[in-house]
Amino acid sequence: MMNAAKTLGAGLVLVATAACGAGGPGAPANTSTPPVVTTPSDLPTSLPASPPAAKPPMSRPTVGPPPPDKMLPPSQVDAKVPAQVSAETGGLNVHIELSGCDEAKADLAEENARRVVVKVKIDHGQPGQMCPQVIRYAVLPVKLAEPLGTRTVVLEAG
Repeated sequence: MMNAAKTLGAGLVLVATAACGAGGPGAPANTSTPPVVTTPSDLPTSLPASPPAAKPPMSRPTVGPPPPDKMLPPSQVDAKVPAQVSAETGGLNVHIELSGCDEAKADLAEENARRVVVKVKIDHGQPGQMCPQVIRYAVLPVKLAEPLGTRTVVLEAG
């Protein structure tokens, strides 16, 4: 229905424009072909198919930190850097937010029966370097000699 109204309106504008430019004292002779006028019988009788329905949102984001149920409890982590830790088979994962040109790495500094110390180093890029203003999540794996168990994880800047 909207397409029919638009087509009819365009045809009327075309006819009015052609009529205004035709004839009159001193007007040059019109040597162009006559305009094509669309009549209502030429218009389509059905509406176009509706657009496809939008997909429902995903239940969990695919990027970002893992859900809280995967993280170690705060009582088991002594973090001196803004990061979170999850235990995996054979080691740990340090989850950290980085921006623009930041690069990070995590290295095992100490491992004993009471605690595991991990040094987290963040490089912020070169001075004067232009960096995108984005936040991204990085997962830094750390291999352990033994499963973490109940040991405390200490995250230090390094």
